[in-house]
Amino acid sequence: MAATPEVMGKNRLENLTDGIFAFAMTLLVLGIEVPTDAEAAAQALINANPVDTLLATLYPDVTHYMLAFIIIAAFWVIAHSFSEHIRYVDRKLLWLNIAKLMFVALIPFSTDLADTYVQFPNAALVFEANIIIIGALLYLQWAYASSKHRLINPKLPDSEIRHIKATILVLPAIAFVAMCFALAGETWSVMLFTFAPIIYALPLRKLMG
Repeated sequence: MAATPEVMGKNRLENLTDGIFAFAMTLLVLGIEVPTDAEAAAQALINANPVDTLLATLYPDVTHYMLAFIIIAAFWVIAHSFSEHIRYVDRKLLWLNIAKLMFVALIPFSTDLADTYVQFPNAALVFEANIIIIGALLYLQWAYASSKHRLINPKLPDSEIRHIKATILVLPAIAFVAMCFALAGETWSVMLFTFAPIIYALPLRKLMG
């Protein structure tokens, strides 16, 4: 069977991906908003330490910003880890990547929603669903490209293919658990993403065999 023709150079796809990831990471900081309403300003001025008062009001914004930034960075690292093994890009892989980038660009919105309405679990659900969709599309990309070494280096061992799959699934798995807590009415579900660095530190390669 003839190989699927290349429709875009791998470098062009990587440049597009890098640009969208960088754009999303930059937009996240706009979600940190200094309170401007009169009541908040007055309270800060009469407080013994107005800076501490303002910083306390920014805590949800800053926390969600840091979590979302780390999540996007993790997805970017994963995307590049398997991009190194891609030989060429066909039409299906291209559109899977575009679909993934559409939801990557949505993270600043879902992050802002989650920290603005931090007291409502449904707001966290949108953010967590966003992470699951990105992870699912990233997994589909790798599963498609690596199936029978369709688009990847034919010498790449199966153990490495499984390791990349396991790495991709970490964040969606955390998001799924977080969604369960949010559905149960918990408002702190997004904090479960703080466990991501610990999970990534585990020997996933050995666990996958």
